[in-house]
Amino acid sequence: MRISILLLFASFVFAACKDDDQPPMTEETRALVESLGSELTSLPVDPNVWTDGQLEFLDEYAGKKVVGLGEATHGTSEFFQAKHRILKYLAEKHGFKVFAIEADFGESLFINEAVMKSDKSQIESLMKNKMHFWTWKTSEVRDLLYWMCDYNVGKPMNEKLQYWGIDCQFNTYHPDQVWNVLSTSDITFGTFAQSVLNEVRNASANGFKDYSQATFDAYLKNVDALTDSIHKYETRITEHSSADQYEVTLQLARVIRQVSEVTYYSRKQTQSKNYRDIYMAENTEWIFQHLSSRKIVLWAHNYHISNYPISQTLGSNLATTYQDDYAKVGFLFSTGSFTAVTQEGDQFKGLTSQTIDTDPAPASLNDVMHKTGTPAFSVSMQKLTSHGEWASEFNKGIKYFQMGAVYNNSPQDYYGTFEPGFFDRLIYFDKSTSATQLR
Repeated sequence: MRISILLLFASFVFAACKDDDQPPMTEETRALVESLGSELTSLPVDPNVWTDGQLEFLDEYAGKKVVGLGEATHGTSEFFQAKHRILKYLAEKHGFKVFAIEADFGESLFINEAVMKSDKSQIESLMKNKMHFWTWKTSEVRDLLYWMCDYNVGKPMNEKLQYWGIDCQFNTYHPDQVWNVLSTSDITFGTFAQSVLNEVRNASANGFKDYSQATFDAYLKNVDALTDSIHKYETRITEHSSADQYEVTLQLARVIRQVSEVTYYSRKQTQSKNYRDIYMAENTEWIFQHLSSRKIVLWAHNYHISNYPISQTLGSNLATTYQDDYAKVGFLFSTGSFTAVTQEGDQFKGLTSQTIDTDPAPASLNDVMHKTGTPAFSVSMQKLTSHGEWASEFNKGIKYFQMGAVYNNSPQDYYGTFEPGFFDRLIYFDKSTSATQLR
């Protein structure tokens, strides 16, 4: 019976492709479509209606310390809504209490305060005025934060959901956040602290363009000295604020250094260290420890959450630290719209809704997924690679499509080689729609 159903499924897909005037599938592609069809879990196209029963495939991650959720674009509504639904499931069913995102560490402190207080009235204003990235200034992320506020109503502190940023690309808020604590803590190194923080503000605003390696190294020594001073005054700072505030202030000083290195070394084409991803992993680990080992749902791009050791990704660093306690779920799509910055040559033309209305590249992973005829589904990479034809295809280097914040209207430029170890599971939407920007 199982074989008959699969043959019927493959015949239907083959016929559908012929009806659409597409070239017939090769025997190799048909075998891939058939085995993928036997392993996928079909999902409704609208993630808002996903039931708990349909999400039981997530139960295998119940005991993980960190579950990474990716995205193939930074502007797809379905990806955002799906991650909202998954966070809700993991929070309610499996006790995940921390939501961490590829967003500025300092800005997240403002938003987390509102979330912890269940103050929905502040959320949209904070998103518009404090968030650095347009990617998260969407109605989908706002709705997720609203839900977190609602979830926290009436709950004790240790059961509330928290919102944290792990990124390290801006020093917009960090110097002031450090000084706000130090200035009320009866410290003796205030003049030195002000001097260092002023240099942080000025140098970061200018992208460290005037710094040589020698002057940058001297700058970092001053930042390290400030961090050491904060550590030495732990008791006094704690007495004037709290133990939690002391730990956050010390981490803010570390993030200042991270941002400085990410900014400075991004100008050097020969860098061999992926500073940003390494530090995003360190910040995730710090959050896990700071919040007494509360389990984390992590939101970032597919590239960042993937286990890709050659590129020293966030995911590969977390996999090294947590090993089997880190799970990663990638998201893919084939056609439709998404929000991205338009690129024409070396010029960037602004943020808009982009569209892909052509079929995926032949024989790509997206192409095989598209040919299943299933609008939305999830599939385990372990189960997929148990099929010989898929193991062979991965060994040959099957391609897949994903992009970030910029799009040049040439889909072929965004295909890379897929490795099954990148993710534990994939969630696929055949058609994407643009995330809704807050205005």
